[in-house]
Amino acid sequence: MASKATFTALLDTLQQALSSAAESSKSLPTPIPPKDGISLLDVKNELFLSYLQNLVFLILVKLRNRRSGSKDDDDGLDTSATKKLVELQVYLEKGVRPLESRLKYQIDKVLRAADDAKRAEESISIQAPSKNVKESENPEEDSDEEDTNIAGLKSSEFDDLQYRPNPTSFIRPATAELDFQRKSDGGVYKPPRIQATAMPSTSAPREKEARKPNKSATLDEFVSTELSAAPLVEPSIGSTIVSGGRRIKSEKEKTDERERREYEEKNYVRLPKESKKDRAKKPRKDAGYGGEEWRGLGEGIDRIERLTMRKSGSSSVVEMSRKRPATDSAKSGGHSQGQHLQKKVKTMDAVRRDRGRR
Repeated sequence: MASKATFTALLDTLQQALSSAAESSKSLPTPIPPKDGISLLDVKNELFLSYLQNLVFLILVKLRNRRSGSKDDDDGLDTSATKKLVELQVYLEKGVRPLESRLKYQIDKVLRAADDAKRAEESISIQAPSKNVKESENPEEDSDEEDTNIAGLKSSEFDDLQYRPNPTSFIRPATAELDFQRKSDGGVYKPPRIQATAMPSTSAPREKEARKPNKSATLDEFVSTELSAAPLVEPSIGSTIVSGGRRIKSEKEKTDERERREYEEKNYVRLPKESKKDRAKKPRKDAGYGGEEWRGLGEGIDRIERLTMRKSGSSSVVEMSRKRPATDSAKSGGHSQGQHLQKKVKTMDAVRRDRGRR
């Protein structure tokens, strides 16, 4: 009975306190702002507390709905609690966490300084009884020590400049400088052996990219069209035939046209057509007849022509060998070469006869 009476009394006092607080808050025209503003840690604690309250409220609503079996009654409460939880989570992740990560160093420094001050006070309180025992022997020395302790406590108060970065930490110690000077007395420059670092170079990635084999666009297109089981969108018949039916548009040309059409439809702008120079340059970039697998043949022939070309700009040795002799005209049909061979055979027979007579 006593426990029930105390519980009811506590509930009555709690209800009275809440009602008085509500009445006093209503009488105020505006809420009283805090003296030094709202701290980040206070905001974090309030957000966590509100998040837990909404989470418990949502769990209670779920349990009540499951017990009663009706879902239409508390749908509004469920959605409002869920929205509030999402809002609080966004505040914690996007607002509190970045600010806390920025202020973590300063907060740790202040907490460390507070711990150091607490330890100093404890050490002073421990040393106080031993000093009281010696007061009768040396009263003048005790007064001097008390003055120094008071000055030490004043100097240990929190100061903004106390937590600034220490510029002396960037200076090399004197002993290390002396050792470095002793080692480098030979006149030869020796860099300090702090840590092995590689100089930045921009050529390495380019060399690696150059070593990689080029991807075969024909093979990629074959794999995507023939070996893939995914459904494909095929263009209308005849829309991909170009150059008078000699070839079909490649996948790259299709993607370029699609991107061009999408850009024009989105921005309501008609892009300019290709100029004659651009159209003349395009066939040079393409693989040509036979696809990219036959590209190496043309490159090899061009390389031979470049190597055999004379510096004066005249025709190369290969071109001269391909030309017909001046005596062999189109009308003769190549008979002069046979006549030249017959003359050579006759001269050889005459030489043999002369040798036989001798």
